[in-house]
Amino acid sequence: MAYRGYHNKGNRLSRSNEGNKGNRKWLTLCFAMTVLLTACANADINTQTPASAMTSEEPQAGSEIEPEIADDDKASDENTSRDSLFDYEIKTRSDGSSYATITGFHENYTEILQQSWELVFPEQLGGVVVTEFAPNAFQNIPLGEYSRRVRISSDVVCVGAHCFENCGIKAVTFDRQDLSGSDPSVPLTIHERAFADNPELWGVYFSDRTVILEDEVFAGCAETGYLCYMVFRDMPSEMAAPLKAYAAQTSWDAVEIPAYDSNTALVDYPETPLVLKPETGSFFHGENMYDAELWFERSDDAPDYGFPEWHVPCGEFCAMQSWKYEIEASSTLPSADGRYAAAHLDYWSGREHAWAEGAPGNGIGEHIRITTNCGYNDTQTLGTKGTALFLDGDIEPDIYDGYMRYTQICIVNGYAKNQQTWEKNGRVKRMLLCVEDRPFAYLELEDTINPQYFTLPFGAIKSPDSVDIHFEFTIEDVYEGTTYEDTCLTGLVIDFMGRKGH
Repeated sequence: MAYRGYHNKGNRLSRSNEGNKGNRKWLTLCFAMTVLLTACANADINTQTPASAMTSEEPQAGSEIEPEIADDDKASDENTSRDSLFDYEIKTRSDGSSYATITGFHENYTEILQQSWELVFPEQLGGVVVTEFAPNAFQNIPLGEYSRRVRISSDVVCVGAHCFENCGIKAVTFDRQDLSGSDPSVPLTIHERAFADNPELWGVYFSDRTVILEDEVFAGCAETGYLCYMVFRDMPSEMAAPLKAYAAQTSWDAVEIPAYDSNTALVDYPETPLVLKPETGSFFHGENMYDAELWFERSDDAPDYGFPEWHVPCGEFCAMQSWKYEIEASSTLPSADGRYAAAHLDYWSGREHAWAEGAPGNGIGEHIRITTNCGYNDTQTLGTKGTALFLDGDIEPDIYDGYMRYTQICIVNGYAKNQQTWEKNGRVKRMLLCVEDRPFAYLELEDTINPQYFTLPFGAIKSPDSVDIHFEFTIEDVYEGTTYEDTCLTGLVIDFMGRKGH
Protein backbone atom coordinates (compact mmCIF):
# COMPACT_ATOMS: atom_id res chain seq x y z
CA MET A 1 0.00 0.00 0.00
CA ALA A 2 1.33 3.45 -0.86
CA TYR A 3 0.97 6.44 1.42
CA ARG A 4 -0.18 9.37 -0.62
CA GLY A 5 -2.01 12.64 -0.35
CA TYR A 6 -3.52 15.13 -2.75
CA HIS A 7 -2.69 14.42 -6.38
CA ASN A 8 -2.88 16.23 -9.66
CA LYS A 9 -4.02 15.23 -13.11
CA GLY A 10 -5.17 18.54 -14.53
CA ASN A 11 -1.74 20.20 -14.78
CA ARG A 12 0.54 17.55 -16.23
CA LEU A 13 4.00 17.44 -14.75
CA SER A 14 7.13 18.18 -16.73
CA ARG A 15 10.76 18.17 -15.78
CA SER A 16 11.08 21.92 -16.32
CA ASN A 17 7.69 23.19 -15.05
CA GLU A 18 8.70 26.71 -16.09
CA GLY A 19 5.34 27.34 -17.70
CA ASN A 20 3.41 26.53 -14.56
CA LYS A 21 5.52 28.25 -11.91
CA GLY A 22 3.48 31.42 -11.93
CA ASN A 23 0.22 29.56 -11.50
CA ARG A 24 1.69 27.43 -8.75
CA LYS A 25 2.95 30.43 -6.82
CA TRP A 26 -0.53 31.94 -6.99
CA LEU A 27 -2.10 28.67 -5.83
CA THR A 28 0.38 28.41 -2.97
CA LEU A 29 -0.54 31.94 -1.89
CA CYS A 30 -4.24 31.07 -2.06
CA PHE A 31 -3.63 28.02 0.07
CA ALA A 32 -1.67 29.95 2.66
CA MET A 33 -4.45 32.55 2.85
CA THR A 34 -7.03 29.81 3.29
CA VAL A 35 -5.11 28.36 6.23
CA LEU A 36 -4.69 31.84 7.73
CA LEU A 37 -8.41 32.51 7.50
CA THR A 38 -9.26 29.17 9.08
CA ALA A 39 -6.78 29.90 11.84
CA CYS A 40 -8.58 33.19 12.45
CA ALA A 41 -11.87 31.33 12.56
CA ASN A 42 -10.33 29.04 15.14
CA ALA A 43 -9.33 32.00 17.25
CA ASP A 44 -12.94 33.20 17.14
CA ILE A 45 -13.97 30.12 19.12
CA ASN A 46 -12.42 31.70 22.16
CA THR A 47 -14.00 35.12 21.80
CA GLN A 48 -17.60 34.27 22.74
CA THR A 49 -18.72 35.68 26.10
CA PRO A 50 -21.86 34.06 27.52
CA ALA A 51 -22.19 33.51 31.25
CA SER A 52 -19.46 31.44 32.89
CA ALA A 53 -20.07 27.95 34.27
CA MET A 54 -17.54 26.13 36.47
CA THR A 55 -17.53 23.08 38.70
CA SER A 56 -14.80 22.62 41.28
CA GLU A 57 -13.89 19.68 43.46
CA GLU A 58 -12.00 22.02 45.78
CA PRO A 59 -13.06 25.62 45.07
CA GLN A 60 -10.17 28.03 45.38
CA ALA A 61 -10.32 31.45 46.92
CA GLY A 62 -10.23 34.18 44.33
CA SER A 63 -11.08 31.78 41.51
CA GLU A 64 -13.11 34.38 39.64
CA ILE A 65 -11.85 35.19 36.17
CA GLU A 66 -9.11 37.80 36.19
CA PRO A 67 -7.53 39.31 33.11
CA GLU A 68 -3.85 38.67 32.44
CA ILE A 69 -3.39 42.44 32.48
CA ALA A 70 -5.71 44.31 34.82
CA ASP A 71 -6.80 46.91 32.29
CA ASP A 72 -6.91 44.63 29.25
CA ASP A 73 -10.59 43.99 28.52
CA LYS A 74 -9.75 41.76 25.57
CA ALA A 75 -7.73 39.33 27.71
CA SER A 76 -10.56 39.27 30.22
CA ASP A 77 -13.09 38.46 27.51
CA GLU A 78 -10.94 35.61 26.18
CA ASN A 79 -10.54 34.06 29.63
CA THR A 80 -14.25 34.42 30.29
CA SER A 81 -15.17 32.75 27.00
CA ARG A 82 -12.91 29.76 27.71
CA ASP A 83 -14.42 29.27 31.14
CA SER A 84 -17.92 29.52 29.74
CA LEU A 85 -17.26 26.91 27.04
CA PHE A 86 -15.81 24.17 29.27
CA ASP A 87 -16.80 22.48 32.48
CA TYR A 88 -13.77 21.93 34.68
CA GLU A 89 -12.57 21.23 38.19
CA ILE A 90 -9.81 23.00 40.07
CA LYS A 91 -7.86 20.69 42.37
CA THR A 92 -5.06 21.11 44.88
CA ARG A 93 -1.85 19.09 45.01
CA SER A 94 -0.14 18.07 48.22
CA ASP A 95 2.29 20.96 47.84
CA GLY A 96 -0.58 23.44 47.76
CA SER A 97 -0.37 24.22 44.04
CA SER A 98 -3.51 24.12 41.89
CA TYR A 99 -4.36 22.62 38.52
CA ALA A 100 -7.45 22.34 36.35
CA THR A 101 -9.08 19.22 34.90
CA ILE A 102 -11.37 19.61 31.90
CA THR A 103 -14.46 17.50 32.44
CA GLY A 104 -16.34 18.36 29.24
CA PHE A 105 -18.24 21.11 27.50
CA HIS A 106 -20.69 23.36 29.24
CA GLU A 107 -24.26 22.45 28.32
CA ASN A 108 -24.64 25.37 25.92
CA TYR A 109 -21.46 24.62 23.95
CA THR A 110 -23.41 24.25 20.70
CA GLU A 111 -24.29 27.95 20.89
CA ILE A 112 -20.63 28.94 21.29
CA LEU A 113 -18.51 26.49 19.34
CA GLN A 114 -17.89 27.32 15.69
CA GLN A 115 -16.42 25.39 12.80
CA SER A 116 -12.67 25.86 12.50
CA TRP A 117 -9.47 24.40 11.08
CA GLU A 118 -8.40 23.16 14.52
CA LEU A 119 -10.00 23.01 17.96
CA VAL A 120 -7.38 24.32 20.42
CA PHE A 121 -8.03 23.43 24.05
CA PRO A 122 -7.15 26.15 26.59
CA GLU A 123 -3.92 26.20 28.52
CA GLN A 124 -5.65 27.72 31.56
CA LEU A 125 -9.12 27.67 33.10
CA GLY A 126 -10.20 29.51 36.22
CA GLY A 127 -6.80 31.16 36.35
CA VAL A 128 -4.84 27.92 36.76
CA VAL A 129 -3.02 25.63 34.30
CA VAL A 130 -4.93 22.76 32.68
CA THR A 131 -3.06 19.49 33.19
CA GLU A 132 -5.73 16.82 32.79
CA PHE A 133 -8.70 15.69 30.76
CA ALA A 134 -11.17 13.70 32.84
CA PRO A 135 -12.38 10.24 31.83
CA ASN A 136 -15.32 10.33 29.38
CA ALA A 137 -15.00 14.13 29.10
CA PHE A 138 -15.95 14.33 25.41
CA GLN A 139 -17.12 10.79 24.79
CA ASN A 140 -19.76 10.65 22.02
CA ILE A 141 -19.71 14.45 21.56
CA PRO A 142 -19.50 15.17 17.79
CA LEU A 143 -16.36 17.32 17.81
CA GLY A 144 -15.89 16.46 14.15
CA GLU A 145 -18.88 18.61 13.24
CA TYR A 146 -16.84 21.65 14.34
CA SER A 147 -13.25 20.60 13.71
CA ARG A 148 -11.66 17.32 12.67
CA ARG A 149 -8.34 18.28 14.30
CA VAL A 150 -7.64 18.97 17.97
CA ARG A 151 -4.61 20.54 19.66
CA ILE A 152 -3.72 19.91 23.32
CA SER A 153 -1.42 21.98 25.52
CA SER A 154 2.05 20.77 26.50
CA ASP A 155 1.06 21.11 30.18
CA VAL A 156 -1.45 18.27 29.90
CA VAL A 157 -0.06 15.12 31.52
CA CYS A 158 -3.16 12.94 31.60
CA VAL A 159 -5.92 12.09 29.12
CA GLY A 160 -8.54 10.01 30.89
CA ALA A 161 -10.07 6.76 29.72
CA HIS A 162 -12.63 7.08 26.88
CA CYS A 163 -12.07 10.85 26.90
CA PHE A 164 -12.31 11.41 23.13
CA GLU A 165 -14.01 8.16 22.22
CA ASN A 166 -16.37 8.36 19.23
CA CYS A 167 -15.94 12.09 18.59
CA GLY A 168 -15.44 12.10 14.82
CA ILE A 169 -11.90 13.54 14.91
CA LYS A 170 -9.14 12.80 12.39
CA ALA A 171 -5.92 14.22 13.88
CA VAL A 172 -4.48 15.11 17.31
CA THR A 173 -1.46 17.30 18.12
CA PHE A 174 0.20 17.63 21.52
CA ASP A 175 2.23 20.84 21.77
CA ARG A 176 5.99 20.81 22.32
CA GLN A 177 7.19 20.82 25.90
CA ASP A 178 10.55 22.44 25.27
CA LEU A 179 8.79 25.65 24.26
CA SER A 180 6.72 25.89 27.44
CA GLY A 181 7.17 26.07 31.17
CA SER A 182 5.96 22.51 31.74
CA ASP A 183 8.09 19.91 33.50
CA PRO A 184 9.65 17.65 30.84
CA SER A 185 10.24 14.90 33.39
CA VAL A 186 6.50 14.26 33.76
CA PRO A 187 5.27 11.83 31.09
CA LEU A 188 2.01 12.17 29.22
CA THR A 189 -0.27 9.26 30.15
CA ILE A 190 -3.10 8.40 27.79
CA HIS A 191 -5.49 5.96 29.36
CA GLU A 192 -7.39 3.08 27.80
CA ARG A 193 -9.57 3.82 24.77
CA ALA A 194 -9.00 7.55 25.15
CA PHE A 195 -9.24 8.08 21.36
CA ALA A 196 -10.98 4.85 20.39
CA ASP A 197 -13.79 4.48 17.83
CA ASN A 198 -12.83 7.46 15.71
CA PRO A 199 -12.77 5.57 12.41
CA GLU A 200 -11.14 8.47 10.52
CA LEU A 201 -8.48 9.28 13.12
CA TRP A 202 -5.16 8.62 11.37
CA GLY A 203 -2.57 11.14 12.65
CA VAL A 204 -1.25 11.78 16.16
CA TYR A 205 1.75 14.00 16.89
CA PHE A 206 3.28 13.74 20.35
CA SER A 207 5.96 16.37 19.60
CA ASP A 208 8.77 15.92 22.15
CA ARG A 209 6.59 14.35 24.84
CA THR A 210 7.43 11.17 26.70
CA VAL A 211 4.26 9.13 26.35
CA ILE A 212 2.68 6.20 28.17
CA LEU A 213 -0.05 4.56 26.08
CA GLU A 214 -2.44 2.20 27.81
CA ASP A 215 -4.59 -0.48 26.17
CA GLU A 216 -6.63 0.13 23.02
CA VAL A 217 -6.01 3.88 22.97
CA PHE A 218 -6.62 3.93 19.19
CA ALA A 219 -8.85 0.88 18.82
CA GLY A 220 -11.43 1.33 16.09
CA CYS A 221 -9.51 4.16 14.42
CA ALA A 222 -8.28 4.34 10.81
CA GLU A 223 -6.89 1.17 9.27
CA THR A 224 -3.59 2.94 8.54
CA GLY A 225 -2.36 5.67 10.86
CA TYR A 226 0.76 7.42 12.12
CA LEU A 227 2.14 7.97 15.61
CA CYS A 228 4.55 10.86 15.12
CA TYR A 229 7.33 12.04 17.41
CA MET A 230 10.04 14.69 17.22
CA VAL A 231 13.71 13.90 16.73
CA PHE A 232 16.70 16.24 17.05
CA ARG A 233 19.94 15.97 15.10
CA ASP A 234 22.18 13.21 16.51
CA MET A 235 19.82 12.75 19.48
CA PRO A 236 17.76 9.54 19.33
CA SER A 237 14.25 9.98 20.68
CA GLU A 238 13.26 8.09 23.81
CA MET A 239 9.87 7.53 22.20
CA ALA A 240 11.15 5.75 19.09
CA ALA A 241 11.22 2.22 20.50
CA PRO A 242 7.97 2.26 22.53
CA LEU A 243 5.96 3.93 19.76
CA LYS A 244 7.31 1.54 17.16
CA ALA A 245 6.39 -1.36 19.43
CA TYR A 246 2.90 0.05 20.05
CA ALA A 247 2.37 0.73 16.34
CA ALA A 248 3.53 -2.79 15.48
CA GLN A 249 0.52 -4.17 17.33
CA THR A 250 -1.66 -2.60 14.64
CA SER A 251 -1.17 -1.54 11.01
CA TRP A 252 0.00 1.93 12.07
CA ASP A 253 3.49 3.38 11.67
CA ALA A 254 5.75 5.30 14.06
CA VAL A 255 7.08 8.38 12.24
CA GLU A 256 10.07 10.59 12.99
CA ILE A 257 9.51 14.32 12.53
CA PRO A 258 12.92 16.01 12.16
CA ALA A 259 13.14 19.19 14.24
CA TYR A 260 15.99 20.60 12.17
CA ASP A 261 16.77 21.76 8.66
CA SER A 262 18.84 19.57 6.38
CA ASN A 263 20.10 20.16 2.86
CA THR A 264 20.77 16.50 2.12
CA ALA A 265 18.66 13.38 1.84
CA LEU A 266 18.20 11.43 5.08
CA VAL A 267 18.51 7.68 4.52
CA ASP A 268 18.41 4.92 7.12
CA TYR A 269 20.52 2.26 5.41
CA PRO A 270 20.11 -1.38 6.45
CA GLU A 271 23.20 -3.30 7.56
CA THR A 272 22.86 -5.43 4.44
CA PRO A 273 20.66 -4.59 1.43
CA LEU A 274 17.04 -5.57 1.86
CA VAL A 275 15.41 -8.12 -0.42
CA LEU A 276 12.06 -6.73 -1.55
CA LYS A 277 9.34 -8.69 -3.32
CA PRO A 278 6.42 -7.04 -5.10
CA GLU A 279 2.67 -7.05 -4.93
CA THR A 280 1.14 -7.32 -8.38
CA GLY A 281 -1.31 -4.59 -9.36
CA SER A 282 -3.24 -3.76 -12.51
CA PHE A 283 -3.42 -1.16 -15.25
CA PHE A 284 -6.12 1.48 -15.05
CA HIS A 285 -7.84 4.29 -16.91
CA GLY A 286 -6.83 7.65 -15.47
CA GLU A 287 -6.37 9.87 -18.49
CA ASN A 288 -9.91 11.16 -19.00
CA MET A 289 -10.36 13.85 -16.36
CA TYR A 290 -13.85 14.73 -17.61
CA ASP A 291 -15.36 11.28 -17.34
CA ALA A 292 -15.59 10.30 -13.67
CA GLU A 293 -16.62 6.76 -14.62
CA LEU A 294 -13.16 6.15 -16.07
CA TRP A 295 -11.20 7.25 -13.00
CA PHE A 296 -9.38 4.22 -11.64
CA GLU A 297 -11.29 1.76 -13.77
CA ARG A 298 -8.92 -1.19 -13.86
CA SER A 299 -8.54 -3.53 -16.81
CA ASP A 300 -5.83 -5.56 -18.54
CA ASP A 301 -5.90 -3.35 -21.63
CA ALA A 302 -5.91 0.03 -19.81
CA PRO A 303 -3.04 2.40 -20.66
CA ASP A 304 -2.00 3.74 -17.26
CA TYR A 305 0.17 2.45 -14.43
CA GLY A 306 1.77 3.72 -11.25
CA PHE A 307 -0.34 5.50 -8.68
CA PRO A 308 -3.93 6.28 -9.69
CA GLU A 309 -4.09 9.23 -7.32
CA TRP A 310 -1.51 11.05 -9.44
CA HIS A 311 -4.21 11.31 -12.09
CA VAL A 312 -6.82 13.03 -9.91
CA PRO A 313 -7.53 16.56 -11.19
CA CYS A 314 -5.80 19.16 -9.04
CA GLY A 315 -4.12 18.66 -5.70
CA GLU A 316 -0.73 19.14 -4.11
CA PHE A 317 1.11 19.20 -7.41
CA CYS A 318 -0.81 22.39 -8.24
CA ALA A 319 0.77 24.12 -5.25
CA MET A 320 4.34 22.97 -5.84
CA GLN A 321 6.95 25.52 -6.85
CA SER A 322 9.28 22.85 -8.15
CA TRP A 323 8.96 19.28 -9.33
CA LYS A 324 11.77 17.24 -10.81
CA TYR A 325 11.76 13.69 -12.13
CA GLU A 326 14.80 13.28 -14.36
CA ILE A 327 15.54 9.83 -15.79
CA GLU A 328 18.88 8.80 -17.28
CA ALA A 329 20.05 5.45 -18.60
CA SER A 330 23.52 3.97 -18.98
CA SER A 331 22.56 2.93 -22.53
CA THR A 332 19.57 3.13 -24.88
CA LEU A 333 18.64 1.08 -27.94
CA PRO A 334 18.79 3.43 -30.96
CA SER A 335 15.57 4.11 -32.87
CA ALA A 336 14.50 6.66 -35.44
CA ASP A 337 11.58 7.93 -33.35
CA GLY A 338 13.21 7.63 -29.91
CA ARG A 339 10.67 5.08 -28.74
CA TYR A 340 13.17 3.39 -26.40
CA ALA A 341 14.29 6.49 -24.49
CA ALA A 342 14.56 6.28 -20.69
CA ALA A 343 12.24 9.30 -20.36
CA HIS A 344 9.36 6.99 -21.29
CA LEU A 345 9.58 5.38 -17.85
CA ASP A 346 7.71 8.38 -16.46
CA TYR A 347 4.10 7.51 -15.67
CA TRP A 348 2.57 9.77 -18.34
CA SER A 349 3.99 7.73 -21.22
CA GLY A 350 1.61 4.81 -20.87
CA ARG A 351 2.32 1.47 -22.48
CA GLU A 352 3.03 2.51 -26.07
CA HIS A 353 6.68 3.25 -25.35
CA ALA A 354 9.39 1.65 -23.21
CA TRP A 355 13.06 1.92 -22.32
CA ALA A 356 15.29 -0.66 -23.94
CA GLU A 357 18.94 -0.93 -22.97
CA GLY A 358 21.40 -0.64 -25.82
CA ALA A 359 24.46 -2.52 -24.56
CA PRO A 360 25.74 -5.75 -26.14
CA GLY A 361 24.13 -8.81 -24.59
CA ASN A 362 21.07 -8.95 -22.37
CA GLY A 363 21.65 -5.75 -20.36
CA ILE A 364 23.04 -7.13 -17.13
CA GLY A 365 24.98 -4.29 -15.47
CA GLU A 366 23.00 -1.51 -17.21
CA HIS A 367 21.24 0.97 -14.96
CA ILE A 368 18.56 3.63 -14.70
CA ARG A 369 19.23 6.72 -12.56
CA ILE A 370 16.37 8.91 -11.30
CA THR A 371 16.92 12.34 -9.77
CA THR A 372 13.82 13.77 -8.14
CA ASN A 373 12.59 16.37 -5.70
CA CYS A 374 9.41 18.12 -4.66
CA GLY A 375 9.36 21.62 -3.22
CA TYR A 376 7.43 24.73 -2.34
CA ASN A 377 10.28 27.16 -1.59
CA ASP A 378 8.13 28.87 1.00
CA THR A 379 10.01 27.95 4.21
CA GLN A 380 7.14 26.01 5.66
CA THR A 381 4.12 28.22 5.06
CA LEU A 382 2.04 26.04 7.35
CA GLY A 383 4.45 25.63 10.23
CA THR A 384 8.02 25.56 11.46
CA LYS A 385 10.39 22.62 11.19
CA GLY A 386 9.52 19.96 13.69
CA THR A 387 5.79 20.53 13.21
CA ALA A 388 3.66 17.82 11.66
CA LEU A 389 0.53 18.72 9.74
CA PHE A 390 -2.02 16.06 8.85
CA LEU A 391 -3.59 16.90 5.51
CA ASP A 392 -6.54 15.07 3.97
CA GLY A 393 -5.95 13.91 0.43
CA ASP A 394 -8.28 13.03 -2.39
CA ILE A 395 -7.55 9.35 -1.86
CA GLU A 396 -5.33 8.96 1.20
CA PRO A 397 -3.97 11.31 3.89
CA ASP A 398 -0.51 12.84 3.95
CA ILE A 399 1.92 14.07 6.60
CA TYR A 400 3.56 17.41 5.85
CA ASP A 401 6.59 18.51 7.85
CA GLY A 402 8.90 19.76 5.11
CA TYR A 403 10.32 16.30 4.33
CA MET A 404 9.29 13.97 1.54
CA ARG A 405 9.15 10.30 2.53
CA TYR A 406 9.63 7.85 -0.33
CA THR A 407 7.24 4.98 0.20
CA GLN A 408 6.75 2.78 -2.85
CA ILE A 409 8.13 1.89 -6.28
CA CYS A 410 5.99 0.85 -9.22
CA ILE A 411 7.68 -1.07 -12.06
CA VAL A 412 6.11 -2.26 -15.28
CA ASN A 413 8.46 -4.99 -16.50
CA GLY A 414 9.36 -5.59 -20.13
CA TYR A 415 7.80 -3.86 -23.13
CA ALA A 416 4.15 -4.00 -22.01
CA LYS A 417 2.54 -2.60 -25.18
CA ASN A 418 0.72 -5.91 -25.53
CA GLN A 419 1.27 -9.53 -24.54
CA GLN A 420 3.02 -10.45 -27.78
CA THR A 421 5.50 -7.56 -27.65
CA TRP A 422 6.10 -8.26 -23.95
CA GLU A 423 7.00 -11.92 -24.61
CA LYS A 424 9.37 -11.12 -27.48
CA ASN A 425 11.60 -8.77 -25.43
CA GLY A 426 13.72 -9.42 -22.36
CA ARG A 427 12.49 -8.48 -18.87
CA VAL A 428 14.25 -7.69 -15.62
CA LYS A 429 14.44 -10.43 -13.01
CA ARG A 430 16.50 -8.72 -10.30
CA MET A 431 17.76 -5.19 -9.72
CA LEU A 432 19.97 -3.54 -7.13
CA LEU A 433 18.55 -0.28 -5.77
CA CYS A 434 21.07 2.29 -4.58
CA VAL A 435 19.95 5.46 -2.80
CA GLU A 436 22.43 8.32 -2.85
CA ASP A 437 24.93 5.89 -4.41
CA ARG A 438 24.81 3.40 -1.55
CA PRO A 439 23.17 -0.05 -1.77
CA PHE A 440 19.74 -0.14 -0.17
CA ALA A 441 17.76 -3.12 -1.50
CA TYR A 442 17.46 -5.84 -4.10
CA LEU A 443 14.19 -5.83 -6.04
CA GLU A 444 13.09 -9.29 -7.16
CA LEU A 445 10.68 -8.83 -10.05
CA GLU A 446 8.07 -11.30 -11.17
CA ASP A 447 7.76 -12.28 -14.81
CA THR A 448 4.40 -10.59 -15.35
CA ILE A 449 3.16 -7.85 -17.64
CA ASN A 450 1.15 -6.27 -14.81
CA PRO A 451 2.50 -3.40 -12.66
CA GLN A 452 4.55 -4.49 -9.66
CA TYR A 453 4.63 -2.48 -6.41
CA PHE A 454 7.56 -2.60 -3.98
CA THR A 455 6.91 -1.08 -0.55
CA LEU A 456 9.87 0.70 1.05
CA PRO A 457 10.38 0.76 4.85
CA PHE A 458 8.35 3.71 6.03
CA GLY A 459 10.47 6.74 6.89
CA ALA A 460 13.76 5.11 5.86
CA ILE A 461 14.21 7.36 2.82
CA LYS A 462 13.32 11.04 3.06
CA SER A 463 14.49 14.27 1.52
CA PRO A 464 13.92 17.89 2.57
CA ASP A 465 11.72 20.26 0.64
CA SER A 466 13.29 21.05 -2.79
CA VAL A 467 16.38 18.86 -2.18
CA ASP A 468 17.42 16.33 -4.82
CA ILE A 469 17.52 12.65 -4.02
CA HIS A 470 19.03 10.01 -6.34
CA PHE A 471 17.81 6.48 -6.99
CA GLU A 472 19.79 4.10 -9.18
CA PHE A 473 18.50 0.73 -10.41
CA THR A 474 21.07 -1.73 -11.79
CA ILE A 475 20.04 -4.87 -13.70
CA GLU A 476 21.50 -8.01 -12.08
CA ASP A 477 19.48 -10.76 -13.75
CA VAL A 478 16.92 -11.03 -16.58
CA TYR A 479 14.13 -13.10 -18.07
CA GLU A 480 14.98 -13.78 -21.72
CA GLY A 481 12.66 -12.76 -24.53
CA THR A 482 11.52 -15.19 -27.20
CA THR A 483 12.82 -13.03 -30.07
CA TYR A 484 14.99 -10.13 -28.95
CA GLU A 485 17.97 -10.04 -26.59
CA ASP A 486 17.34 -6.49 -25.43
CA THR A 487 15.90 -6.03 -21.92
CA CYS A 488 13.07 -3.52 -21.53
CA LEU A 489 11.11 -1.63 -18.89
CA THR A 490 7.84 0.19 -19.55
CA GLY A 491 7.47 2.09 -16.27
CA LEU A 492 9.51 3.05 -13.20
CA VAL A 493 7.74 5.43 -10.81
CA ILE A 494 8.65 6.29 -7.20
CA ASP A 495 5.86 7.49 -4.92
CA PHE A 496 6.40 9.74 -1.92
CA MET A 497 4.53 11.26 0.99
CA GLY A 498 4.83 14.80 2.28
CA ARG A 499 3.11 16.89 -0.34
CA LYS A 500 0.54 19.53 0.40
CA GLY A 501 -2.26 20.97 -1.67
CA HIS A 502 -4.65 23.88 -1.67
